[in-house]
Amino acid sequence: MSIYLFMFEFKNYFIIKTKSELLIDNRVSSSSLRINVDMTMHRIPCYVLNMDISDFTGAHTSNVQGTLVKKSLDKNGKVLSMDSSEVGKKHDEKFTTDDVIKAFNEEQGCRLTGSFDVMRLPGNFHVASHTFAPIIKEFREKGQHIHFNLTHTIHHISFEDEKDINLIREKFNEGIMTPMDGFFLVDDTQGSLLNYCINIIPTEYEDIDNKKYEAFQFTYKQKKVDSGRMIPTIFFRYDISPMMMKYTRYYPGHFDGLINICAIFGGMFTIAGIVDSLLLKIFRSNKEVKS
Repeated sequence: MSIYLFMFEFKNYFIIKTKSELLIDNRVSSSSLRINVDMTMHRIPCYVLNMDISDFTGAHTSNVQGTLVKKSLDKNGKVLSMDSSEVGKKHDEKFTTDDVIKAFNEEQGCRLTGSFDVMRLPGNFHVASHTFAPIIKEFREKGQHIHFNLTHTIHHISFEDEKDINLIREKFNEGIMTPMDGFFLVDDTQGSLLNYCINIIPTEYEDIDNKKYEAFQFTYKQKKVDSGRMIPTIFFRYDISPMMMKYTRYYPGHFDGLINICAIFGGMFTIAGIVDSLLLKIFRSNKEVKS
């Protein structure tokens, strides 16, 4: 038994372990934050879909570009066209009102994929049609009814460099960096405002060779409110925690291994002593009975 325990401890000595710590984030960090998005609006065509960003300082950017790409989809999800130049363009440069009416009648959707940078401050990014308010007003003046259906799938949302995230998954397998992936929601209610409240936690990963990787874990809550007559919108409101998580990979120290080995042998001697004492008492009791 002692040999088995010794071999187990000896083998365990060479296994890389990971420890986690919760610390105050006092690092000098980048002033920007990269957001990676891949989501599908199943019943809103790309013609009238845009991504806006804003932060708590009041800065607001409409039709943010970055590396975002729009993919027009038919009602079954098949790609009809793809055009990165659609993001950030005005409606009169790309399509007519007849194109939009046709797209809504055919129940076209739109997949929005890519990344963009924001200031590293609390804020939000939102998917809406505010930039295309003039063309929507034109529809209404012509008596055309547009039904905004917010049914959507969030294929992927993450923060910071995707390459680092993939490396962290391979090396550490720790943290919650993509909890929204695969989320699907049906909502065809007119006048809806959908809010995803995201709490971002800065996270540092330190490998066995002391190389460090920076990423962001996050948690979220989803809630829905009635916007009245406003254009339906999906908000992703994020806040950045002043605390940080740190994961460190390490080998157990020599001293720790020695203590555990001594504890194994010490435990075996203790058990052997107890067993010997019990056997001695039984032997003496039997001897007294016979005499």
